[in-house]
Amino acid sequence: MEKRNDRRLAVLAFFIFLVLFIYSSLNLKNVDLGYRLHELLLAEQELRLEIDSLRARKAEWLNIERMERIVIGELGYQYPAAGQIIKVVENGRER
Repeated sequence: MEKRNDRRLAVLAFFIFLVLFIYSSLNLKNVDLGYRLHELLLAEQELRLEIDSLRARKAEWLNIERMERIVIGELGYQYPAAGQIIKVVENGRER
């Protein structure tokens, strides 16, 4: 009878150890995932800042006044005078 009790006690101790081991491993996994989530949130924040910066640069590059300044200053573009405009008419409709 004592052997049976000892065996039950050993099985019970094994299951208690197993439950504690599973609990601690899941808890460690949860902590690890928390750190990973924090890293990903920081990376997302950095990427959002970079996207905002790139959008601002895009708006700067596509600015009409800037383009006009470049084509007039660097490329020598001139606005056409009234006599230089030619209208093309095809089949009675202007194009």
